[in-house]
Amino acid sequence: PEDDFKEELVIRPLHSGDIYASFQFRTLWKTDFRENKVSHYGLFPKSLGQVISKFSVRELHISFTQGYWRTMQWGQPYQPAPPGAELWVWFQDSVTDVDGTWKELTNVLSGIFCASLNFIDSTNTVQPSASFKPLGIGNGTDHRFLRYATLPREIVCTENLTPWKKLLPCGSAAGLSVLLKSEKLFHSSFHSQAVHIRPVCHDWECKAASWELRQTLDVVFDRHISCAGKTWWSLFKMFSRTLTEACPLASSSKIYVDIT
Repeated sequence: PEDDFKEELVIRPLHSGDIYASFQFRTLWKTDFRENKVSHYGLFPKSLGQVISKFSVRELHISFTQGYWRTMQWGQPYQPAPPGAELWVWFQDSVTDVDGTWKELTNVLSGIFCASLNFIDSTNTVQPSASFKPLGIGNGTDHRFLRYATLPREIVCTENLTPWKKLLPCGSAAGLSVLLKSEKLFHSSFHSQAVHIRPVCHDWECKAASWELRQTLDVVFDRHISCAGKTWWSLFKMFSRTLTEACPLASSSKIYVDIT
């Protein structure tokens, strides 16, 4: 198929007694945004496809995080992210004015995610020279085309979660995203949502490329101790919701419980 959507949830009881839930929604699309000929969008969100095309984006990584990850208590996260907002982008080497394109891009992303990314400017932007290597295919590592910025004081709230959920093929109407209730997520010990876009191999021979969109959401809930003194959890206890129906557009929907 030209596009494919998979979703999964990993639940991991932590040694501290807290519960770590990690959602991953992955959309693959075999197309070439650089040709500027994409007119029909299926599972891939049009707003992000237009961003890739207009601003000649090679990779884009953005996260919104509330709270601090407590490594000593919780171990390593699946996807590390600093508090507030974080954005880093690799541009195509065809971009002549990287700083100007970066500024325009942050303004557009600010509108898409209802965030204060328009406050990103030369005072809080850096051009890393020895880190943040591309995560997708392609050998180019010319750091002139890389920009990184953080807004550590960015408040993460429902206004950021709603547009993030709307990027999903089924929105929040079906599938695992039904569990993403803002009242529960934002009253947790830690909450981080992210969007990662990169080019990947379409097949094992890598003769053709696809665009991968990964939407991740990590949350840590405080432990719940029953009257008998035992730690226990359930989907309903964590999210105040249960799964109703699968997302009909997903080729795979899986839930894993990590008890290692």
